[in-house]
Amino acid sequence: MIHIALVIIISSLIFVTFKLFDRFKIDNFQAITVNYVVASALGFFIAGSQFNYNTIIEKQWLVYAISIGFIFIFTFILFALSSQKAGVAITAVFSKMSVIIPVIAGTLLFSETLNLLKVLGILFTLAAFILIFYKKEKSKIQLSIIILPILIFFANGFIDTFLKYIEFNHISGDYTLFLTMGFMTACIIGIIISILKYIKTKKQFSKQTILGGVILGILNYTTTYFLFMAMSLFQSNVLFPITNVGIVMLSALFGLILFREKLSKTNWAGILLSILAILLITLA
Repeated sequence: MIHIALVIIISSLIFVTFKLFDRFKIDNFQAITVNYVVASALGFFIAGSQFNYNTIIEKQWLVYAISIGFIFIFTFILFALSSQKAGVAITAVFSKMSVIIPVIAGTLLFSETLNLLKVLGILFTLAAFILIFYKKEKSKIQLSIIILPILIFFANGFIDTFLKYIEFNHISGDYTLFLTMGFMTACIIGIIISILKYIKTKKQFSKQTILGGVILGILNYTTTYFLFMAMSLFQSNVLFPITNVGIVMLSALFGLILFREKLSKTNWAGILLSILAILLITLA
Protein backbone atom coordinates (compact mmCIF):
# COMPACT_ATOMS: atom_id res chain seq x y z
CA MET A 1 0.00 0.00 0.00
CA ILE A 2 3.03 2.32 0.37
CA HIS A 3 3.11 2.91 -3.40
CA ILE A 4 -0.57 3.89 -3.48
CA ALA A 5 -0.06 6.23 -0.51
CA LEU A 6 2.88 7.91 -2.26
CA VAL A 7 0.87 8.34 -5.49
CA ILE A 8 -1.97 9.99 -3.54
CA ILE A 9 0.31 12.31 -1.54
CA ILE A 10 2.53 13.39 -4.44
CA SER A 11 -0.37 13.82 -6.87
CA SER A 12 -2.15 16.00 -4.29
CA LEU A 13 1.00 18.11 -3.98
CA ILE A 14 0.83 18.64 -7.76
CA PHE A 15 -2.61 20.23 -7.28
CA VAL A 16 -1.13 22.43 -4.53
CA THR A 17 1.68 23.42 -6.90
CA PHE A 18 -0.77 24.43 -9.61
CA LYS A 19 -2.69 26.44 -7.01
CA LEU A 20 0.52 28.29 -6.14
CA PHE A 21 1.08 29.02 -9.84
CA ASP A 22 -1.95 31.32 -9.73
CA ARG A 23 -0.69 33.07 -6.60
CA PHE A 24 2.77 33.75 -8.04
CA LYS A 25 1.49 34.48 -11.58
CA ILE A 26 3.44 31.63 -13.17
CA ASP A 27 2.80 30.87 -16.83
CA ASN A 28 1.20 27.41 -16.88
CA PHE A 29 2.54 26.20 -20.24
CA GLN A 30 6.08 27.47 -19.64
CA ALA A 31 6.11 25.70 -16.26
CA ILE A 32 4.75 22.53 -17.88
CA THR A 33 7.61 22.64 -20.42
CA VAL A 34 10.22 23.09 -17.67
CA ASN A 35 8.51 20.27 -15.80
CA TYR A 36 9.13 17.84 -18.65
CA VAL A 37 12.74 19.01 -19.03
CA VAL A 38 13.31 18.25 -15.33
CA ALA A 39 11.41 14.94 -15.47
CA SER A 40 13.53 13.84 -18.46
CA ALA A 41 16.77 14.88 -16.74
CA LEU A 42 15.71 13.05 -13.58
CA GLY A 43 15.02 9.94 -15.65
CA PHE A 44 18.47 10.13 -17.28
CA PHE A 45 20.12 10.55 -13.87
CA ILE A 46 18.28 7.62 -12.25
CA ALA A 47 18.76 5.34 -15.27
CA GLY A 48 22.50 6.04 -15.33
CA SER A 49 24.43 3.44 -17.30
CA GLN A 50 21.20 1.56 -18.09
CA PHE A 51 20.26 4.29 -20.55
CA ASN A 52 21.70 3.10 -23.86
CA TYR A 53 20.17 4.30 -27.13
CA ASN A 54 21.09 1.12 -28.99
CA THR A 55 19.32 -0.98 -26.35
CA ILE A 56 16.30 1.32 -26.14
CA ILE A 57 15.74 1.28 -29.91
CA GLU A 58 15.26 -2.49 -29.68
CA LYS A 59 12.66 -2.25 -26.90
CA GLN A 60 9.15 -3.21 -27.98
CA TRP A 61 7.70 -0.51 -25.72
CA LEU A 62 9.54 2.38 -27.45
CA VAL A 63 6.62 3.32 -29.72
CA TYR A 64 4.32 3.28 -26.68
CA ALA A 65 6.68 5.56 -24.73
CA ILE A 66 6.70 8.07 -27.60
CA SER A 67 2.91 7.86 -27.88
CA ILE A 68 2.39 8.41 -24.15
CA GLY A 69 4.70 11.44 -24.31
CA PHE A 70 2.39 13.09 -26.86
CA ILE A 71 -0.66 12.20 -24.77
CA PHE A 72 0.92 13.50 -21.53
CA ILE A 73 1.60 17.03 -22.70
CA PHE A 74 -1.55 17.53 -24.75
CA THR A 75 -3.70 16.29 -21.86
CA PHE A 76 -1.96 18.84 -19.60
CA ILE A 77 -2.77 21.57 -22.14
CA LEU A 78 -6.35 20.32 -22.45
CA PHE A 79 -6.72 20.34 -18.67
CA ALA A 80 -5.53 23.97 -18.53
CA LEU A 81 -7.97 25.02 -21.26
CA SER A 82 -10.87 23.21 -19.61
CA SER A 83 -10.07 24.75 -16.22
CA GLN A 84 -10.10 28.23 -17.76
CA LYS A 85 -13.20 27.82 -19.93
CA ALA A 86 -15.45 25.37 -18.06
CA GLY A 87 -14.14 25.86 -14.53
CA VAL A 88 -11.81 23.96 -12.21
CA ALA A 89 -14.56 22.13 -10.30
CA ILE A 90 -16.30 20.76 -13.39
CA THR A 91 -12.97 19.80 -14.95
CA ALA A 92 -11.88 18.01 -11.76
CA VAL A 93 -15.14 16.06 -11.48
CA PHE A 94 -14.95 14.88 -15.10
CA SER A 95 -11.26 13.99 -14.83
CA LYS A 96 -11.73 11.89 -11.70
CA MET A 97 -14.94 10.21 -12.88
CA SER A 98 -12.80 8.81 -15.69
CA VAL A 99 -11.86 6.07 -13.20
CA ILE A 100 -14.78 4.15 -14.73
CA ILE A 101 -12.80 3.59 -17.94
CA PRO A 102 -9.70 1.76 -16.53
CA VAL A 103 -11.92 -0.22 -14.12
CA ILE A 104 -14.10 -1.51 -16.97
CA ALA A 105 -11.02 -2.07 -19.15
CA GLY A 106 -9.33 -4.00 -16.35
CA THR A 107 -12.28 -6.38 -16.18
CA LEU A 108 -12.59 -6.82 -19.96
CA LEU A 109 -8.93 -6.77 -21.04
CA PHE A 110 -6.95 -8.08 -18.07
CA SER A 111 -9.47 -10.56 -16.60
CA GLU A 112 -9.57 -8.67 -13.31
CA THR A 113 -12.33 -9.71 -10.93
CA LEU A 114 -15.28 -7.63 -9.72
CA ASN A 115 -17.37 -8.35 -6.64
CA LEU A 116 -20.15 -6.56 -4.77
CA LEU A 117 -17.81 -4.65 -2.44
CA LYS A 118 -15.74 -3.35 -5.37
CA VAL A 119 -18.85 -2.29 -7.29
CA LEU A 120 -20.21 -0.47 -4.22
CA GLY A 121 -16.81 1.15 -3.66
CA ILE A 122 -16.68 2.38 -7.26
CA LEU A 123 -20.23 3.79 -7.04
CA PHE A 124 -19.39 5.50 -3.74
CA THR A 125 -16.23 6.87 -5.40
CA LEU A 126 -18.24 8.57 -8.16
CA ALA A 127 -20.72 9.96 -5.65
CA ALA A 128 -17.85 11.25 -3.48
CA PHE A 129 -16.33 13.15 -6.42
CA ILE A 130 -19.59 14.98 -7.05
CA LEU A 131 -20.16 15.82 -3.37
CA ILE A 132 -16.59 17.04 -2.77
CA PHE A 133 -16.71 19.43 -5.72
CA TYR A 134 -20.34 20.50 -5.26
CA LYS A 135 -20.87 24.27 -5.09
CA LYS A 136 -24.13 26.06 -4.36
CA GLU A 137 -23.30 28.82 -6.83
CA LYS A 138 -24.58 28.01 -10.30
CA SER A 139 -22.80 29.27 -13.40
CA LYS A 140 -23.90 29.12 -16.98
CA ILE A 141 -21.67 27.19 -19.34
CA GLN A 142 -21.96 27.33 -23.10
CA LEU A 143 -22.73 24.02 -24.80
CA SER A 144 -19.64 24.46 -26.98
CA ILE A 145 -17.41 24.61 -23.87
CA ILE A 146 -18.71 21.47 -22.13
CA ILE A 147 -16.86 19.44 -24.78
CA LEU A 148 -13.57 20.28 -22.99
CA PRO A 149 -14.30 18.43 -19.71
CA ILE A 150 -15.82 15.59 -21.74
CA LEU A 151 -12.52 15.31 -23.63
CA ILE A 152 -10.71 15.39 -20.27
CA PHE A 153 -12.90 12.49 -19.10
CA PHE A 154 -11.90 10.31 -22.05
CA ALA A 155 -8.26 11.48 -22.14
CA ASN A 156 -7.62 10.69 -18.46
CA GLY A 157 -9.44 7.38 -18.70
CA PHE A 158 -7.45 6.47 -21.81
CA ILE A 159 -4.12 7.38 -20.17
CA ASP A 160 -4.78 5.18 -17.12
CA THR A 161 -5.95 2.29 -19.32
CA PHE A 162 -3.07 2.70 -21.78
CA LEU A 163 -0.47 2.78 -19.00
CA LYS A 164 -1.96 -0.37 -17.47
CA TYR A 165 -1.95 -2.09 -20.88
CA ILE A 166 1.71 -1.16 -21.45
CA GLU A 167 2.74 -2.23 -17.95
CA PHE A 168 0.79 -5.51 -18.27
CA ASN A 169 2.08 -6.50 -21.72
CA HIS A 170 5.33 -4.75 -22.61
CA ILE A 171 7.45 -3.04 -19.95
CA SER A 172 8.72 -6.01 -17.89
CA GLY A 173 10.19 -3.79 -15.16
CA ASP A 174 11.78 -1.16 -17.45
CA TYR A 175 9.87 1.59 -15.64
CA THR A 176 12.71 4.12 -15.47
CA LEU A 177 13.71 3.80 -19.12
CA PHE A 178 10.10 3.86 -20.32
CA LEU A 179 9.22 6.96 -18.31
CA THR A 180 12.41 8.72 -19.39
CA MET A 181 11.55 8.23 -23.07
CA GLY A 182 7.95 9.28 -22.49
CA PHE A 183 8.92 12.43 -20.63
CA MET A 184 11.65 13.20 -23.17
CA THR A 185 9.06 13.06 -25.98
CA ALA A 186 6.78 15.45 -24.06
CA CYS A 187 9.82 17.64 -23.36
CA ILE A 188 10.71 17.96 -27.07
CA ILE A 189 7.11 18.83 -27.96
CA GLY A 190 6.95 21.40 -25.16
CA ILE A 191 10.21 23.05 -26.24
CA ILE A 192 9.07 23.29 -29.87
CA ILE A 193 5.74 24.87 -28.86
CA SER A 194 7.51 27.21 -26.39
CA ILE A 195 9.85 28.43 -29.14
CA LEU A 196 6.91 29.10 -31.44
CA LYS A 197 5.08 30.94 -28.63
CA TYR A 198 8.20 33.00 -27.88
CA ILE A 199 8.56 34.01 -31.52
CA LYS A 200 4.97 35.24 -31.40
CA THR A 201 4.79 36.84 -27.93
CA LYS A 202 8.48 37.42 -26.94
CA LYS A 203 7.52 36.31 -23.42
CA GLN A 204 10.56 35.02 -21.54
CA PHE A 205 10.76 32.43 -18.76
CA SER A 206 10.75 34.06 -15.31
CA LYS A 207 12.65 32.76 -12.27
CA GLN A 208 9.31 31.86 -10.63
CA THR A 209 8.24 29.89 -13.72
CA ILE A 210 11.50 27.93 -13.80
CA LEU A 211 11.34 27.16 -10.07
CA GLY A 212 7.69 26.12 -10.33
CA GLY A 213 8.51 23.91 -13.32
CA VAL A 214 11.39 22.24 -11.45
CA ILE A 215 9.15 21.42 -8.47
CA LEU A 216 6.38 20.17 -10.78
CA GLY A 217 8.86 18.02 -12.74
CA ILE A 218 10.14 16.26 -9.61
CA LEU A 219 6.59 15.60 -8.41
CA ASN A 220 5.41 14.50 -11.87
CA TYR A 221 8.21 11.98 -12.37
CA THR A 222 7.97 10.44 -8.90
CA THR A 223 4.18 10.07 -8.87
CA THR A 224 4.18 8.44 -12.33
CA TYR A 225 6.98 6.07 -11.30
CA PHE A 226 5.17 4.99 -8.13
CA LEU A 227 1.94 4.60 -10.13
CA PHE A 228 3.72 2.09 -12.39
CA MET A 229 5.02 0.25 -9.34
CA ALA A 230 1.50 0.13 -7.90
CA MET A 231 0.05 -1.13 -11.22
CA SER A 232 2.35 -4.14 -11.02
CA LEU A 233 0.94 -5.00 -7.57
CA PHE A 234 -2.77 -4.12 -7.71
CA GLN A 235 -5.69 -4.68 -10.07
CA SER A 236 -7.05 -1.65 -11.97
CA ASN A 237 -10.45 -1.85 -10.26
CA VAL A 238 -8.67 -1.49 -6.90
CA LEU A 239 -5.80 0.86 -7.74
CA PHE A 240 -7.52 3.61 -9.74
CA PRO A 241 -10.61 4.10 -7.54
CA ILE A 242 -8.45 4.27 -4.40
CA THR A 243 -5.86 6.65 -5.88
CA ASN A 244 -8.41 8.93 -7.55
CA VAL A 245 -10.67 9.30 -4.55
CA GLY A 246 -7.64 9.60 -2.26
CA ILE A 247 -6.23 12.43 -4.38
CA VAL A 248 -9.56 14.27 -4.35
CA MET A 249 -9.90 13.81 -0.58
CA LEU A 250 -6.35 14.92 0.27
CA SER A 251 -6.45 17.82 -2.22
CA ALA A 252 -9.65 19.09 -0.58
CA LEU A 253 -7.98 18.92 2.85
CA PHE A 254 -4.87 20.70 1.52
CA GLY A 255 -7.13 23.41 0.14
CA LEU A 256 -8.74 23.83 3.57
CA ILE A 257 -5.49 23.84 5.56
CA LEU A 258 -3.13 25.70 3.23
CA PHE A 259 -5.44 28.03 1.31
CA ARG A 260 -8.37 28.46 3.72
CA GLU A 261 -10.79 27.15 1.12
CA LYS A 262 -14.19 26.68 2.75
CA LEU A 263 -15.82 23.26 2.65
CA SER A 264 -19.59 22.90 2.96
CA LYS A 265 -21.37 20.11 4.80
CA THR A 266 -21.94 18.51 1.40
CA ASN A 267 -18.19 18.63 0.67
CA TRP A 268 -17.41 17.02 4.05
CA ALA A 269 -20.02 14.34 3.32
CA GLY A 270 -18.12 13.63 0.09
CA ILE A 271 -14.82 13.28 1.96
CA LEU A 272 -16.37 10.83 4.45
CA LEU A 273 -17.96 8.90 1.59
CA SER A 274 -14.57 8.73 -0.15
CA ILE A 275 -13.04 7.19 2.99
CA LEU A 276 -15.84 4.60 3.03
CA ALA A 277 -15.21 3.88 -0.67
CA ILE A 278 -11.50 3.27 -0.01
CA LEU A 279 -12.34 0.90 2.88
CA LEU A 280 -14.82 -1.08 0.74
CA ILE A 281 -12.40 -1.48 -2.16
CA THR A 282 -9.53 -2.36 0.17
CA LEU A 283 -11.60 -5.00 1.99
CA ALA A 284 -12.67 -6.45 -1.37
